[in-house]
Amino acid sequence: MDNLQFTPQQARVLAALVEKSITTPQYYPLTVNALRTAANQKNAREPVMNLEEGEVGAALLALAEMGFVARDDAGGRVPRWRHRFGHQLLIKAPVLAVLAALMLRGPQTLAELRANAQNMGGPETSEGVQDALNLLADRAQPLVAALARQTGQSAQRFAHLLCGAAEAALPVEATLQAAAESGARAATPSRLEALEARVAELEQRLAQLSAALGEG
Repeated sequence: MDNLQFTPQQARVLAALVEKSITTPQYYPLTVNALRTAANQKNAREPVMNLEEGEVGAALLALAEMGFVARDDAGGRVPRWRHRFGHQLLIKAPVLAVLAALMLRGPQTLAELRANAQNMGGPETSEGVQDALNLLADRAQPLVAALARQTGQSAQRFAHLLCGAAEAALPVEATLQAAAESGARAATPSRLEALEARVAELEQRLAQLSAALGEG
């Protein structure tokens, strides 16, 4: 699928559907109202959005035309929606989890991605995240890119490209290879990377608790 581009609203709605299909399957497929709540969460989202119900509905209709979501009217009078993202892109669940994490939280390091994608069935190791990033980048239309390091940043960050080209984007495979050659060891993260992973894990647990309390 060439020239795939989403608006920020469409990307948020689609990624929120992916997330909730895994983390709260008892509420999935989602109503427009539930999806709006998921898209507008104040935790585990970057940037935080404040989408109106009409904006969510418009995003769903546009995504449905592209084949990425489908309406599910079974089981009630209120329309519900499910995603077909992985099916349309022909990618497996762990790879989709990495892409959805980038769409929900913005640019992240390998350690952050590993922690944030795991609750959606993402890879359990840094090597697995690297493999997922390579698969997403090695397409006719690359879906992710590495970002040039800014002053003060010790770890490489990665971003999705579904809302346009990222600033200072670099090829993923070459960036990962250069990091490996310079002594970066994904299997045994540095102390800083381990701390980043721990912080991301704690943030994820807090987000899950907040979401559970909100939906209860």
